[in-house]
Amino acid sequence: MTRCANCGVANDPDATFCQACHHFLAWEEAEARRPTPVVHIEAQPAEPPVPVLAPRADLSARAGDGPDEPADADHPVVEVDASEDLEVRAAVDPGDGDPPEPAMARTVLDTVATGRRLALASGREDLAEHLAKARANVLDQVISVAVVGEFKRGKSTLVNAILQTAVCPVDADIVTAVPTMVRYGEQIGAAAHLEPTGESAEPLIEDVPLSEVGAYVSEVGNAGNRRRLRMVEVVLPRPILRSGLSLIDTPGVGGLDSAHGVITLGALSQAQGVLFVTDASQELTRPEVDFLKTALARCPNAACVMTKTDLHMEWRRIAKIDEQHLRDAGLDVPVIPVSSFLRLAADGDPQVLVESGFPGLVDFILGTIVSTATAQRIETAEREVDFIAAQLEEPLRAEQAVLDQPAQAEQVVERLDDAHRKSERLASPTATWQQMLTDGIQDLVADVEFDLQERLRTVMRDVEGIIDEGDPKQTWANIEVWLRKTAISVAVENFDRMEQKAYELAQSVASAFDMGADSVTSAAAVGASDSLANVKMATAASLENPAGKIASMLMAGRTATLVPMLLVGALGGALMPIVAPIAAVLAAGIGQKVIRDERRRQVAYRRQQAKSAARKYVDEVAFMVSKDSRDALRITQRALRDDFQSRAAALQRSSEAALHAVRSAVALAPDERAARSDELARDRAAVVELRTRRSHDSESLRVVNG
Repeated sequence: MTRCANCGVANDPDATFCQACHHFLAWEEAEARRPTPVVHIEAQPAEPPVPVLAPRADLSARAGDGPDEPADADHPVVEVDASEDLEVRAAVDPGDGDPPEPAMARTVLDTVATGRRLALASGREDLAEHLAKARANVLDQVISVAVVGEFKRGKSTLVNAILQTAVCPVDADIVTAVPTMVRYGEQIGAAAHLEPTGESAEPLIEDVPLSEVGAYVSEVGNAGNRRRLRMVEVVLPRPILRSGLSLIDTPGVGGLDSAHGVITLGALSQAQGVLFVTDASQELTRPEVDFLKTALARCPNAACVMTKTDLHMEWRRIAKIDEQHLRDAGLDVPVIPVSSFLRLAADGDPQVLVESGFPGLVDFILGTIVSTATAQRIETAEREVDFIAAQLEEPLRAEQAVLDQPAQAEQVVERLDDAHRKSERLASPTATWQQMLTDGIQDLVADVEFDLQERLRTVMRDVEGIIDEGDPKQTWANIEVWLRKTAISVAVENFDRMEQKAYELAQSVASAFDMGADSVTSAAAVGASDSLANVKMATAASLENPAGKIASMLMAGRTATLVPMLLVGALGGALMPIVAPIAAVLAAGIGQKVIRDERRRQVAYRRQQAKSAARKYVDEVAFMVSKDSRDALRITQRALRDDFQSRAAALQRSSEAALHAVRSAVALAPDERAARSDELARDRAAVVELRTRRSHDSESLRVVNG
């Protein structure tokens, strides 16, 4: 039984919320399991004590959304050192050992453990290693939930409210510029993942002081991502994260319809869940609905979280309007109204907690996103159990066939010889699948690069046409925004194509092993880096002629007066009264033409410079995307190679074991065959029971998932 720390009522062990007061049990899970904790903080008599839980201090800007609105009289700004708050919380709730196993995975993990024991008893350490990896895959799962939306909507404060920890920096003038990932860990800490340099495909990682996290992830402290960060990772011992949940606070810089928005959208294919954040100040806009529609195509587990319900009296009406907008767009997405301020200010009050809306949000995160991701990991483990059971059963079945029908021993041995030769070919370095994989990766590299170049050539033709339609001096700002968004959209589409082609390659190679591609590794996770949105482009001022306007106008003036002066000099004297007006008119006409020609020349020069700048930007994007693609494909090739080699070695060893068992059975004396047959019956019964348990687990899982 789980006892609620808020009201003391005993609940079922797997309960998420208290049945009496609706308190989220995991928030108090650690404290309920251990005696009163000791907070390791040096005593400072001259200073007031640091509170253990300081939710109100987390409201650095306003109710419910922190960075998204200026402070007001009702919700004053409260200064807080986020690092101190995190350190205190870590000392209070350090966790106690391994994260608990998911309830729906326990029976599957028991089946995996049984299969591992059978493999070790049969002398198959290789198969036991397969199952050890399957178990670790279930227990060490990472369930990424992206918190996305327009900037100034309260994403950072929402993450803080879910975790009850001041982890994401919030203030009225702070905008998140790079992603912040928060995951579970026994020891609190933070690390910055930087863009790789040189030939390295892995990002550089360096520790970050907790007090400087805000300077790394905010636009104020990291303008234009000058630190070249991919993300900042924060590790916390919060109970809600023990299931493998990882919350990602994404940048809202530039809005959804921008380069950053495209990058965020492209990364959603790697997430297991999406929390789309809007607020109660207005109904969903068309760009928000379009973004949600595209996001659902990449990640179906999504919810629309409406923040700031404590500030807007009409939030219920806005929520209904939002629901209607989503229905009209054909989107089955729940709208969950919440108030981060009320959640942070609840202080254990069940009525305030329910009013905050967070019980429904947490229930969606744990009951939908986490459960679905866990079910997928369980299915992978079940397929591994099937593979191991087949390898364990093959020698037993072959030996039993010889014992039951000795006259057919020769045919059985011949069949096993063929299987053994086939398995040897699979395990050979010159195996067909090895060549298929190598050739496939090389073809895929060429295909992906050609696809990228073809798309970027189209972008260049389009941008040159746009440049020719106007004066870059006036249109360059808009051209830059369009070019950034379009080029990054091309990068995302190129990565999508690479992942699809890599999956098809895995499927083709898997056919040589007579198994589905979902049983093997697919493409390495790769997405458009946020650094693409910060690739430098030429400024409008750099497109001007270096000589400037004055020099060109002086040249135009000299040209305009040269001919009239020659005319006056040649026909001067008595004809001066007649020549002077003609010279003046002629000078004005020539001057106007020269000025017009000079202006056209200046525009042509700026267009040429703009095209050159656009081409330079596109080349830089192509270089970065091509490198990321090649790195990802190299990782994919190695992962597929290692996976298939491991399976080929297991198949070879199973065929050898079956052949050896059959030959040993043929050599047995008649009185020994009966005893051996009884042993085989017991061993096969254990394997059959393993298969039966696996089938039962699958059925239970389907029932749990509805």
